[in-house]
Amino acid sequence: MLRMELAENAGVGDDFELRFIGDKDATSDVWHMARNELLFEAGDIKRNVYRVESGALCIYRTRPDFTIEVVEHVLAGELVGMGFLERHAVSARAEVETTVRAIALDAVEQLIEDDPHNAARYEEAMAREFAFRRESLVNSARERPMVRLAAFLVAVSNRIREEGGDPTLIDDSVDCGVIADFLGMSVDLLALSLTQLKMRGFVETAPPHGLRLKDVEALDAIANEQVDWLSWAGFGRDGSSALQ
Repeated sequence: MLRMELAENAGVGDDFELRFIGDKDATSDVWHMARNELLFEAGDIKRNVYRVESGALCIYRTRPDFTIEVVEHVLAGELVGMGFLERHAVSARAEVETTVRAIALDAVEQLIEDDPHNAARYEEAMAREFAFRRESLVNSARERPMVRLAAFLVAVSNRIREEGGDPTLIDDSVDCGVIADFLGMSVDLLALSLTQLKMRGFVETAPPHGLRLKDVEALDAIANEQVDWLSWAGFGRDGSSALQ
């Protein structure tokens, strides 16, 4: 499996390098990990919980701006990989040579029943995953105006292509307030969404034309995150408009 792993001599927050890490031996429930080897990473399906037998794990996550946030350090005797989400919200790597024991997910409650320390860690993991999930939903909601704007630009581009014009150039003859009202957002949110597309390198200002679409395919990919948007807005998938 191709994994993202920290460089051999790197600390958390330093550059990543790609390495191949072999799958763990499925016949053994005790895994011996080299320094910086990944136990799991954010997005992996949870298959086990793990108890550190020796060594230490660093639990971290990658923020939207690609910086690294260290969540905790897990020491011998402590459990990791707990929570209610189907997939891991954080990544775990060995800080030193480390041995972990894989334990079935459904054994967690029995494990923590007479273990106040790991019971508290279980509650912390649940609360942390809830916070991460809430943050993810908030960030997703923030992205939707950008998706709507991308869908609008793709539809306009398709109309211009049909009319024999340059589909990468959008003139500035339409008032921003009209576009904002059409997209169901404020002018300020429209400006923010446009800035997000500019920062991603998908569009740029092009006086006197107004706006240049640098990557229509990328805009279309963003727009397709909301498949029904164009028909809801009165556009066919080919960009034709029912508003005229």
